[in-house]
Order: sequence, then C-alpha cells, then structure tokens
Amino acid sequence: MSNQTSNGVNQFKKLLTDTYLIGKNELLIQVRNPLWLFFGLFQPIVYLVLFSPFLDGIKSAPGFPSTNAIQFFAPGLLMMNVLFGASFAGFGLIDQLRTGFIERIRVTPVSRLAIVLGLIIRTPVVMITQSIILLLVAVLFFGLSLNILGLLIVLVIMMIMGITMASLSFTIALIVKDEGTLAAITNFFTLPLFLLAGVMLPISFAPKILQNVSVIDPFRYAVDASRALLNGDLANQNIPLAILIFIVLGSIALNWFILAMKEAVA
Repeated sequence: MSNQTSNGVNQFKKLLTDTYLIGKNELLIQVRNPLWLFFGLFQPIVYLVLFSPFLDGIKSAPGFPSTNAIQFFAPGLLMMNVLFGASFAGFGLIDQLRTGFIERIRVTPVSRLAIVLGLIIRTPVVMITQSIILLLVAVLFFGLSLNILGLLIVLVIMMIMGITMASLSFTIALIVKDEGTLAAITNFFTLPLFLLAGVMLPISFAPKILQNVSVIDPFRYAVDASRALLNGDLANQNIPLAILIFIVLGSIALNWFILAMKEAVA
C-alpha cells in the first residue's frame, strides 16, 4: 500500500512539474510577443469607446435594465472578450502541429494530461489580464463602478469559460489541422452565441422568438451573472446557474480535449 501511495505521489508531482513547464513555455511565448495584449483588447475597447455612447440615448427606454449604460455594457464586454479570445486559442496549436511540436512530444515521457493542462493554462491567464485592463479603462474613463466581491466571482466565471472555450478550440484544431477551417467553424458558432447573449442590447428588446432561442445560449447566463455581480446583486439566480453550466460544459470540453490529445500523441 505504501509503495502504491508513493508511486501515486510521484506521479502527481511529475504531472505538476510537466504542467508547470509547458504552461510556463506557453506564457513566455505570449510575453515575447506583446502585440497579443493590444490586438486582444482592440475589439472590446473599440466597442467600449464607440458603441457604449449610443446606449446613453436609450437608457431611459422602457425595459432597459440600468440607468447607467456603462454598468450594463462593460460586464458584457468581459464575456465577449473571453468568448472570442478563448475560441481562437487553437490557432497556436495548429502552428505547433505544423512545426513538429506534437511529433517531438510523442518521444518524450511528458504526461499527456500535463500537455493539455499546460496548453489550457495560458488562456485564462491571458483573458484575465486583458479583462483587468479593460475594466481599468472603463472605471477611469467611463465611470464604471465595481463590487469587489462580485468582481472576484466574475473572474472565476471567466476562468471556467476560458477553459471551456479553449478546450473546444484546441480539440477542433487537432481534428481539422487548418487555420481557415478552424476560423470558419469558430465564427459559425461564436457569432450567434455572442448576439443571443445580450451583450450589445438587452435581450428583452429582441422579438419573442429570439428571446426563446436565447434560453439555450449558455453565454446569456454568464452575461446576466456578470452584470448582477459587478453591480452588487450577489443573490441573483443567474450566478450559480452560470457557474454550474460552465463547470459541466468545461468538464465535457476538457475531457474531449484530453482524448483528442492522447490520440494525437499516441
């Protein structure tokens, strides 16, 4: 029994070490190319600067859920940043496939699970870094007010979302092995998810049929939860619902990625 326990501990330590090394390498790649920070933030900041002023003109409209447009819009931008940023994570893996990274991994004793976890780590770190900068811009220049506890919970939701979408993106990348195909598949799914989540305008403004369809969009619950959290409504029912939905989806997506990676490096 003690030998089994010792072997289990050693295997766990090796998993942590391998995950750390691969994750560190992935983050160093990002740090060496600082343009990722600019281009990742470009789209949400453009929306913040150019679209949020339009909401000031309709904030008094019946059904608009906030008297302050930025309190409605900024939380949705955080979710948009995760949705689009994490969904394109697989492009880096396709490049690694093309340059022989996966081939070299096959002949090493690195844990296959560590490869998956090391690749995944990068996405939530990048997403949270970008989102903190986006929030600072919204607070300093647009008057966004934050509930600190709510913000911490939002960051947890973003991490789970990032792991979910990155896992799906990496898995599809392993299957199609082509940037054009990955981009087409990603856009096919992310654009409807984005529009039906109510990021730009309240979903209550949409026709009844779209409101009914949006019920099956998991990002709608994440957007509603982030708005409630940043505005201090910590008892909102969408918060535990969003966390539960993405824990389930994240578990499914991560396990799919693990299976795909094991097959790729078999």
